[in-house]
Amino acid sequence: MTPGTRRTREHRPAAERREQLLDAAVEVMRAGGIAAATTRAVAERAGLPQGAFHYCFRSKDELFSALLDRELDASLGRVWDAVADTGDLEASIAAALRAILDRVRSDPEYHLLTAELVDVAARTPGLEHVARREQAASVERAGLMLRRWQETGGGELAVGTRVLAEALVAASTGITSSWLSARDDEAAHACVALFAAALARVATR
Repeated sequence: MTPGTRRTREHRPAAERREQLLDAAVEVMRAGGIAAATTRAVAERAGLPQGAFHYCFRSKDELFSALLDRELDASLGRVWDAVADTGDLEASIAAALRAILDRVRSDPEYHLLTAELVDVAARTPGLEHVARREQAASVERAGLMLRRWQETGGGELAVGTRVLAEALVAASTGITSSWLSARDDEAAHACVALFAAALARVATR
């Protein structure tokens, strides 16, 4: 490494370094699993000194949480793009579930890793809050989607937004988990249609 290169790295914005470390963590986990993602291994893969890791993240757990948050943000963007032009609740739910499924189908190994991260956090003493936080964030963002749907002329719901958001998250988790196990597109899309019809019928009765 030349002195000029080192100076460039040292002066990169923290946000850029965080993204660099998150990308490196995914690469390390793809190659060796979650256990391989030590702070040293992630920093080395990113081409940064280990001190840069601790400048951006207080711990490996914080890195994992940020990685899950980034995936949640990406999924939400995909979902909102899909539902923005739909005119009824069933179509909106179906579009949201398909968008999430399509994102998982686009990179199954990556989504197996993120699912494993949540599972590991849920069963690790002291890390349960990470899994709970991700679940709560998913429900909150599903609720945001529903509220936006209502605000754009969707109408009133017969059930609470929170309850429907919980059901949406449970449906998407079940559908994507089943697809990751079986890789059966036809069955997954049939489940999307069934869940969308059932949830919309209950929510607008």
